[in-house]
Amino acid sequence: MMSRLAVLSAVFGFCYSLQIQNLPGQPNANFKQYSGYYSVGSDGNHQLHYWFIESQSNPSTDPVLLWLTGGPGCSGLSALLTEWGPFFVNADGATLRANPYGWNRNASVLVLESPAGVGFSWSKSGDVSTGDDQTASENWDALKAFFTEFSQYQKNDFYVTGESYGGIYVPTLVQTILDRQSQFQINIKGFAIGNGLVDEDLGTDSIIQFLHKHGLIDQLTWQKIQQQCCPNANTDDCPYHSFTKQDQCGNFVNNAANTAWGGGLNPYNMYQDCTNQGQIPKRFALDFKKRMGRLPKPEELGTVPCMNETAVTVYLNRRDVRSVLGIPGMLPDWSICNDDLNENYNRQYATVGPQVKNAITAGLKVMLYYGDIDMACNFFMGQRFAANLGLKQVAAKKSYHVDGQVAGFVTDWGQLKFVTVKGAGHMVPTDKPSVAFHILDSFLNNKKF
Repeated sequence: MMSRLAVLSAVFGFCYSLQIQNLPGQPNANFKQYSGYYSVGSDGNHQLHYWFIESQSNPSTDPVLLWLTGGPGCSGLSALLTEWGPFFVNADGATLRANPYGWNRNASVLVLESPAGVGFSWSKSGDVSTGDDQTASENWDALKAFFTEFSQYQKNDFYVTGESYGGIYVPTLVQTILDRQSQFQINIKGFAIGNGLVDEDLGTDSIIQFLHKHGLIDQLTWQKIQQQCCPNANTDDCPYHSFTKQDQCGNFVNNAANTAWGGGLNPYNMYQDCTNQGQIPKRFALDFKKRMGRLPKPEELGTVPCMNETAVTVYLNRRDVRSVLGIPGMLPDWSICNDDLNENYNRQYATVGPQVKNAITAGLKVMLYYGDIDMACNFFMGQRFAANLGLKQVAAKKSYHVDGQVAGFVTDWGQLKFVTVKGAGHMVPTDKPSVAFHILDSFLNNKKF
């Protein structure tokens, strides 16, 4: 049965939190968890759901991390239960198993289902239209409410983390935090982004390079395009993103994108089998096609990009799980992504270069990490983005090791570390859990990678 606080929140929309007790199917745990809502926005119309997990080590002094999943329009609860959380959902959709590489081993983690309309987050008016600036502002509202409610953590080091379209969410929120320190003090120390969309044009340009380097573009076609479409026959700087006309150059880019998204490969991990289950739209494919001037066909909406989220979806829609989390009963079923929100979301930033440079100027440290076989947000984009920031390179790319093996490569740009994870796709902690924990621990604690 829903708690009285949850009922009141559903009606009036004020903030509340519940300590999560007896989470169904959960193994024994030595840390506390909380679930609740924060009213955000100028009129408190949007209700952002959060799940807060305290550190297993020393929560009074360990850093606090915020996690934001991208989309835009996808829920961070999926990441919590399949990537880096203390528990993973088993295939039965009813029980959980412990994750030995949970990120709360030495940090407390706050997950926001953001923006409103995502997951269990909702709007009192029913209007969930939003964009980059509003999302950053409302996430700041939620942080202010969190550190007011859990004031014992306001002095702890704080980091913003995220994935995918989190490449936009994270730097814009960090910029908002820096701009509003006089309004409310947050002890921010840095941020980390996994396979982030950090620059739209670079994203388009780099996926063409990625496909060629991985043997998916015919060499004679490549040479022909190099000569006829690329200035000075230079494919490294070729502006593929500008080829929007239905001519040879534009058709080449469109066909290459179709190879990535419609060629039967898993766009999130090109070497992993494609699973045709679940209900996740081809979000990046649709975004790309819109930028190329072609709206998606109706049958493309809601199609599956090779991922299976069935177990998480079943678990989060169990009545007993929703009750323990204090989810209002009038809310619809949880789903990983909101198609309507994504389609109508106002993408205001084509690049976050200025925000990242501002953060570095303010003394923050940054980690951009990329699984090296992801096609959705490929590592070439992140690598070029980092190189284009104008920072002084401290050390060229070199390997780092985990469990006695080369785990990836790191390029040291001083306050910014660019890290690749060998053999990982879009969701690095899912594919390489021990490596993901290693690079996060190294980043937070200033250890050698």
